[in-house]
Amino acid sequence: MKQSPKEKIIKQFSAMPWQPWLHRRFDPLVTYLIMVGGTREIFKTQGIDGEFPISLYDTNDWYSTQEMLSLASNEAKSFLQQKNIINLTHQCDNLLEFSRTAVEQLLSNPGDPKKDYEQVIKIITPLNVYVWVAHSSEVYYHDLISSATSAFVTPEKLETFIGDISFPVRKNSLALMENDIRAGETTKVLYKKYAWIKARGGFRPGYTLAEIRDIQKEILNKPQDKHRHVEVPPALEQAVGELQELVYLRTLRTDALWELYYLAQPIFDRAAKAFGVSSVKDYIPEELLKGNIKPVPNNYAILKNYDTIVVTDPIIKLKNSEVANSVRGVVAYRGIVSGPVKIIFTPQEISKVVTGDILVTNMTIPAYVSAMYRAAAFVTNEGGITCHAAILARELKKPCIIGTRVATQIFKDGDLVEVDAEKGIVRKI
Repeated sequence: MKQSPKEKIIKQFSAMPWQPWLHRRFDPLVTYLIMVGGTREIFKTQGIDGEFPISLYDTNDWYSTQEMLSLASNEAKSFLQQKNIINLTHQCDNLLEFSRTAVEQLLSNPGDPKKDYEQVIKIITPLNVYVWVAHSSEVYYHDLISSATSAFVTPEKLETFIGDISFPVRKNSLALMENDIRAGETTKVLYKKYAWIKARGGFRPGYTLAEIRDIQKEILNKPQDKHRHVEVPPALEQAVGELQELVYLRTLRTDALWELYYLAQPIFDRAAKAFGVSSVKDYIPEELLKGNIKPVPNNYAILKNYDTIVVTDPIIKLKNSEVANSVRGVVAYRGIVSGPVKIIFTPQEISKVVTGDILVTNMTIPAYVSAMYRAAAFVTNEGGITCHAAILARELKKPCIIGTRVATQIFKDGDLVEVDAEKGIVRKI
């Protein structure tokens, strides 16, 4: 019996050597639009001749293969010759401004709920391009920067040096919020500008006024951090400038998405009532607009094979985790410290981190910063030369081990561990 194109892609992806890449629980609408943003068609809307060729999301996790990363790096090498990362970052900035204004206009002049929903989807979709631009570019720049800097530092200091030089010059939303707090901005103004920072993932609650007040107190009661600027050899100045823009873009791309999803919640709520569903987050937009009112199951997979996107049941077969008492990773900032583990998956959980805890997570995000000030060390599943945890660890001078892949599976809240960020080992004691 002849297989359909969908069945062929499912069979092809099921046979590939996928490995866990990023642990993120996204609602179907959010995941689907991220995938659409990786297609060549949507890349073209941003004047970029490229794409993120293949990708897989399956039951709370994004997966990767070496083939996927190689294809992405080749795409980045090509499109970065058309537009460098600085130009692409400015495009993302401008698109956010345009999109924010467009959503605000829909909010101030509401029309038919279904048509407004359709319009919001069209507004948000192009921003997803920059999710993939950053991922592709990081693979490309990792090889480029590692090779270029190896002539100036010893191998054991290479990752630390790259982390120090990659700190962005431009300030992200969290840094701007801290500036506003120190400048004496009122709680209400801060709430209006920055409540969305907590709403990571698309359909999540933002900060409350009380939480904003707590953040104000925490920031005003600590000394202002000063970044230690590293002298950059003249031969590296251009590459370093581009790397700093990439680090800024990594935060900007998701900040832009989560801000727009947060801003558009009233439109999504009105649309849900019009469609007769509890929330539009569980539906594929095209199907919902056609009247196919069938939610995507809680456990689902979305496969992207170039311009073809398939929504299906999970295809990854879970394996039993090995019993282990330790994990290994990459040292982002050196030091040795012990303390109880606190595992964090969402901003709503950061209050459980107290002074001296070891913060263990998939990857830190700006909304975790208050917990990072209290924690004694950071341990993450994910990692990379421009990752948030590595940059903050160097800023705060706290031991940090990234890229362990399984720390959140091996440890549980309350485990007493030693973080040996000299050898890159975290072990139960």
